[in-house]
Order: sequence, then structure tokens, then C-alpha cells
Amino acid sequence: MSMMNNLDLKLKELETQIDQAKETVQSVRQLLSSNENEASSYDGQPKRNPVEDKVTVRKMLAKKSAEGYTAQVKALLHKFGAEKLSDVDPKDYKDLYYSAEGLGQ
Repeated sequence: MSMMNNLDLKLKELETQIDQAKETVQSVRQLLSSNENEASSYDGQPKRNPVEDKVTVRKMLAKKSAEGYTAQVKALLHKFGAEKLSDVDPKDYKDLYYSAEGLGQ
């Protein structure tokens, strides 16, 4: 009888482990599913606050100006219809940033 009790205990332990494994698999599937949903909704562009973008663009323009590209920085601003950064439309910050980044290359 003791052998049957031991076997019964082992089977119950195995059932518990299988249940835990199933729960783990389910959790991993949910996690992967939510990551896929997030990845599909992510368009590759970071969501930025325009004020932060303005600060970032200002830093890039200042850096390029300090490197001796002041005339090109002014030309870029004119290209975007502005005399100064505060006149640039916030939707153009990204393009202005990358244009400035390319100066001197």
C-alpha cells in the first residue's frame, strides 16, 4: 500500500508541475501577444514632445554653428521659412534636425 501512496503522491506532484508549466506557457503567450500588438502599433518614430524637439533641434543648430557652419544653419532656417528657430513650424523640427545633422558631411 505504501508503494501506491508514493506513486499517488508523485502523480499529484507531476500534475502540479504540469499545471504550473501550462500557466507559464500561457503567461508567455500573453506577453508575446501584447508585445506583438505594441510592435505593430509602433511606427518606428518616437513620440516626442514638441518642446523637447525644439530643445534638441536648438542644440544641434548651436553645435553646427559652433563648428563653423553658421551661414549654413541660417540658410537652413530660411529653407524652412524662418529667421529663427522659434519661427519654424514644430512639424518641421524633425526634418530641420536631420538637415542640420548633415551639415559638413
